[in-house]
Amino acid sequence: MDGGNLDSDLVIAELLGMGFEISQATQAVKQVGPFLNNAIDFILDDCQGGTSKGSVGSTIATKKTNTGKQMRQSSIMDHLQFARTNKTDTSCSREEDIGPDWENRANTLLQRHFGYPSLKRFQMEALAAWVSHKDSLVLAATGSGKSLCFQIPALLTGKVVVVISPLISLMHDQCLKLARHGVSACFLGSGQVDQSVEHKALRGMYEIIYVCPETILRLIKPLQSLAESRGIALFAIDEVHCVSKWGHDFRPSYRRLSALRENFNAEKLAFLKFDIPIMALTATATTRVRDDILKSLQMSKDPKIVLTSFFRPNLRFSVKHSRTSSSYSYERDFRELIETYTSNQKNSKKTHLPQENVSVGTCSKEEKNKSWLDGVEERASSESDDDITLPNKSFAPASMQKELSVEYLEDECDQYLDVDDLDVTCGGFDGRSYTKASIPSVAVGKTEVELGSTIIYVPTRKETLSIAKYLCRCGVKAAAYNAKVVVATIAFGMGIDKLNVRRIIHYGWPQSLEAYYQEAGRAGRDGQLADCVLYVNLSRMPSLLPSRRSEEQTRQAYTMLSDCFRYAMRTSKCRAQMLVQYFGEDFSHDSCHLCDVCVKGPPEKEDLKDETRILMEIIAANYETGSYVEVSCEDGDYNHNRKNICMEKPNVKTLVSRIQELNQQLATTDPLWWRGLVRILEEKGFLKEGDDKTHVQMKFPEPTKLGLEFLKTKSEESFYVCPEADMLLSKSMPRSHSSFAEWGKGWADPEIRKQRLARNRPFKKPRQRKRQKRQVDMKTVRGRLAAKLSK
Repeated sequence: MDGGNLDSDLVIAELLGMGFEISQATQAVKQVGPFLNNAIDFILDDCQGGTSKGSVGSTIATKKTNTGKQMRQSSIMDHLQFARTNKTDTSCSREEDIGPDWENRANTLLQRHFGYPSLKRFQMEALAAWVSHKDSLVLAATGSGKSLCFQIPALLTGKVVVVISPLISLMHDQCLKLARHGVSACFLGSGQVDQSVEHKALRGMYEIIYVCPETILRLIKPLQSLAESRGIALFAIDEVHCVSKWGHDFRPSYRRLSALRENFNAEKLAFLKFDIPIMALTATATTRVRDDILKSLQMSKDPKIVLTSFFRPNLRFSVKHSRTSSSYSYERDFRELIETYTSNQKNSKKTHLPQENVSVGTCSKEEKNKSWLDGVEERASSESDDDITLPNKSFAPASMQKELSVEYLEDECDQYLDVDDLDVTCGGFDGRSYTKASIPSVAVGKTEVELGSTIIYVPTRKETLSIAKYLCRCGVKAAAYNAKVVVATIAFGMGIDKLNVRRIIHYGWPQSLEAYYQEAGRAGRDGQLADCVLYVNLSRMPSLLPSRRSEEQTRQAYTMLSDCFRYAMRTSKCRAQMLVQYFGEDFSHDSCHLCDVCVKGPPEKEDLKDETRILMEIIAANYETGSYVEVSCEDGDYNHNRKNICMEKPNVKTLVSRIQELNQQLATTDPLWWRGLVRILEEKGFLKEGDDKTHVQMKFPEPTKLGLEFLKTKSEESFYVCPEADMLLSKSMPRSHSSFAEWGKGWADPEIRKQRLARNRPFKKPRQRKRQKRQVDMKTVRGRLAAKLSK
């Protein structure tokens, strides 16, 4: 910290902002003058010397009864004293900084600040790479403790750790949690309203600095000065999948973070002996995304890649068919969810839990209702050490919720903060350590999903309000943020670490399996059983959400969407196994024994030899002749209503129509069924895409060499396959008739006639209207004409 000549009032203000008492600050300035460094040394030396140094020491001694203030004050003093007495030369090696016994010290600090007995294996691997001055890429499951990988280095060295994070809310939340563990932290960015926080951070007054990617590029020069004065132990890039343009959440500002390696290396900064390490962390990244991350960040030639298993044994995955677009679908899909929460409210009322009247939405405070039920959120007995205690809350019934106002969505909080939790307003925090007794234990092994919270992900903002309002009308406290049931777009929840999320519901097609698995991973962070349900319309293929993409990015987006589509359609493979293998990991278990495929078992295999041969013959005939069909296409000018006739290869729909025309027995088969068969033949290598574009589902099938060999063999062997989800769905739909005559014959059968009449609208007696003179509205044309005609 710079100890330049400052006005006495400014020095006192700085000392107060750091957490010292007014009497200490005043006495220190009086004794040593308006010099910040000297004033801090005076106070710290006085604290060590007890009362022998004068009135300041006496003041501290008499303040020990105030536990909260003393703990906060001591934390700041310990931090500053450590930084002053252990100031190291930034050019020395890392092992000289922390000593050869760094593993024991790391575990001691972990126990002291966070309550864990020892580091996990992947955390130790990441720290070992940091100690060896290596860059690292850490891929660990949601909730596994990735943040400890970059928090421990700040405590080990006394230097600053700079963390790049994508969301303001996430940075603020992390700073608050660190403060409650006795680690000083702040965040910098557009959301930081306190101008003094950045000034203090760049003078080394915080152990961990969170900063958004757009802001850090502006702070290169100040951070270089900070590296020379106090020292920077590490640059950590959280949610690093945002770097890759092949990932599911690409952000261009992340792409420019290669500036960290360019500006913080030993060649450019003479006071550095080694490059400042970069640690990149994320929960989901495919092999291609990993390679892009390493290249984009210009990491060292031999970076350490730390991997943990993507398998989460407590998550129960399932896929269900739904139209996801009507109130009827809501009623059917959310019936179980509504019953779960409303029955719990009834039980809460019977057990006489403490109740409190609370206004919700735009309801006035005077509105009271005796049937208000206690909405206490159950705190799981297996919370981790960094969760914040949730207060008891009560909620109004649906009848009291007139609308989901902005105030209702934004103002409610999951925790109440004490003023001593905050070092400075909006972002700078200095904390209090947890005791070992305050860390709850983890209990595993339950077979039923507990109550807990629910997050429902939908593709659009309009649907968030639609579903939230429906659930509120049904008596469930639901909103777009911070409720028992949270309905949100896919932008919500990055970095969320709420422990007792028991259900993650995706209501509509996700845009990729990376996004789906990361969002699903926000459930069950306490190790207890949690449900991850995907509701999609299996009869319709997913589409891309609007976004600016290059041609190559569009191709990649369709590939990721296709992977998600195929995940939902598979009925013969464990869903957890599909997800784990998607990220390049070998699934070492037979199955997860939890997902819908494992519990129900795959459907019975069917011999589709004849159908496969008919389909392959039609496709091969078109391929050999090179035939094209006429289709309508839009003109290239601005008049999109004008259409022309274009020629293109026959698509799946056209091929199925030909099959129905040529084969009377297959005339009533559903095109949906054939779509599934085409996908199966593609996976077996019999078919390939006929154009150079990427589609969610094969559009213009062409036979491969293997497919042509299948036709030539004329083998009588069976061709057993497991029907996929859309094939099973097509069989459950009412079958159409091949001709009008066939449909007419059914009326002669009494049983068929009875069934058809039952499906019609029930007969209603005509309503008898009371004859009364109709009032005529003379203000309207119709009313004036009716008055004239009645004369």
